[in-house]
Amino acid sequence: MHGLRCELGEFVELFDPGRCDDVLILVDHAGNCIPPEFDGLGLPRAERERHIAFDIGIAPLARRLARRLGVPALFNHASRLIIDPNRRPDDPAAIPEQVDGTVVPGNLGLTTAARKARIRRFFLPWHRAIARWIAAHARGNRAPVLLALHSFTPRLMRGDYRPWQVGVLWRGDDRLARPLLAALRAPGDLVVGDNQPYSGIDGFGYTIEFHAQRTRLPHLLLEIRQDEIASEARAQAWADRLADLLAPLLARRALYSRWPGVPPVRAWKRPHGGAAATGSAGCAIAAAQQLPFLA
Repeated sequence: MHGLRCELGEFVELFDPGRCDDVLILVDHAGNCIPPEFDGLGLPRAERERHIAFDIGIAPLARRLARRLGVPALFNHASRLIIDPNRRPDDPAAIPEQVDGTVVPGNLGLTTAARKARIRRFFLPWHRAIARWIAAHARGNRAPVLLALHSFTPRLMRGDYRPWQVGVLWRGDDRLARPLLAALRAPGDLVVGDNQPYSGIDGFGYTIEFHAQRTRLPHLLLEIRQDEIASEARAQAWADRLADLLAPLLARRALYSRWPGVPPVRAWKRPHGGAAATGSAGCAIAAAQQLPFLA
């Protein structure tokens, strides 16, 4: 793990309270940092503090959850407005020119060189850190668990109100999703989304699809509504609740094996249909460098 600490990118943080190295929490959109040379991407501070820039409330929740479970967490603190690490970099929405009613001046008319520079500085270090952690903790038949945490806005600019307080996304491998859905619903005090407000059937985004589904690692993706975790106290309360539910599920030793099903092909495929990579999670960086926009 010390090697990983030395190789983290400037906006990637490894938080490791110790005790367990079978599980890794991933927070793609932990922060809204924009380096000074980007001049805030031409946006006023109020816009840079909206959900369009990062997942509000998810960082303190993840940090508390990591402490409670005694597992490491990786945080990406660069704003998703610079480049979204949970999308393929050649996706037009990866460096958005407009998002939820807001035009992003600093993303308009970018040259190919500027886009490549953002990929190398912000996208690759994040996925390199994930891949190296997996490579260091996947041994023989032992497969580590990836827990991806996100938060979602209660309402998009032109959308309906989203009633779900928490959403569990899954597709195929439901070893964690199914029992957690049941545990969340059992008290009857929550509106729980099963593949809502986003559907795992349609796609998880790049991070979980590439690092977990491609290699059949056990995984879970949670979405928490942002008004539920907008304050430190509420975020910590949600972390405690999730820790109490997840701890017994993560204690099942049979979980730490590769899913026997056939992984769906999604985010790691090139637009023309050719596979970007077929090896272990440690191939993530080589795969990313094979993408046509990095040629």
